[in-house]
Amino acid sequence: MTQANDNVEKLEQLIDRTLRAQPARRAPQDLQARVVAEIERRTALPWWCNNFAHWPRAGFLIASYGFVRLALAAVMWVTQALHSPQIAGAVNPAMNWAHRPASIIFLTADVAASVIRAVPPYWLYGAVATAVALYAALFGLGAAAYRTLYVNR
Repeated sequence: MTQANDNVEKLEQLIDRTLRAQPARRAPQDLQARVVAEIERRTALPWWCNNFAHWPRAGFLIASYGFVRLALAAVMWVTQALHSPQIAGAVNPAMNWAHRPASIIFLTADVAASVIRAVPPYWLYGAVATAVALYAALFGLGAAAYRTLYVNR
């Protein structure tokens, strides 16, 4: 076993030396020009056109707050449209989260617990059974794909 490992290491070292000895290749001029032009175009974009990692922290927080408020307003509109006092009552405290001294984590947990209490238990059992069945199907499909692609070769 050690002989095989030594041979593999020698082969790796030989390949590494050979590849490092190769001269660096230059990209074609038209490719270089396109890459430079794309980099310049992306740096010239305003901050709001870039992804969230390039946004100023305050802008990201304001946008996130706006999306959360919009989502909560949509949930309240749907629950009022359905005339469901149990679910509307469970989600209602979330509308005043900015004015409450409690932390957002505790408020989210409180709202989640209220919504779960409002859902009939057999729906929860059905959701858990469906999740377990889907996980088992995913595991089975993964095992079948592995056997098909790698074991039978």
